[in-house]
Amino acid sequence: MALAVGVGLVIGSVTSVAQTLLGGSALAGLANAVSPWVVAPFLIGATGRGRRSAAALGVLTCEAEVAGYNLTAALRGFGVGWPPLLLWVVAGLVAGIAFGAAGHSWRTAAGRERGLGAALLVAVWACEAVVTYGVILGYAGHAIVFGAVAVLLLVLLGRFRRQGAAVLRWLLPAVGLGVVGMLALHAL
Repeated sequence: MALAVGVGLVIGSVTSVAQTLLGGSALAGLANAVSPWVVAPFLIGATGRGRRSAAALGVLTCEAEVAGYNLTAALRGFGVGWPPLLLWVVAGLVAGIAFGAAGHSWRTAAGRERGLGAALLVAVWACEAVVTYGVILGYAGHAIVFGAVAVLLLVLLGRFRRQGAAVLRWLLPAVGLGVVGMLALHAL
């Protein structure tokens, strides 16, 4: 539990600073996007003893990310408004449950569920590459970075317990779900 909070606080704080440091580079999206923030809940969730524990760890990680980001932003002199804060707290709850459980699934799943957890993480990066950066914002450099991370995650996560083929089986439905999620997020 302390690890989830500590990691989340660090990621949130680093994100606030990185938004300034990365500026207009092709890497700037890494400090302004959803998918980088769900990697930690996924990995921390993978350590959970069960699915509920993993989801709870994911929520703690996400909410600590939100807290770390907003505390650091306030210390840096940036305003922190309640409406966006509440939006990200709710998003952290949903993402924490989903990606904490996905991490646990990646580590433990067998049978039909095998590959689903990793496919969800790969899909969020792929969807952010295409929907957010490719279509909505038209930032080709960012889209390439996020697409490359999606491919890297596909390879690395698929190697664990030889679940590459299983990840590919789940990828299309996961991408469909991701597209709906990204469009809903952008509609807010």
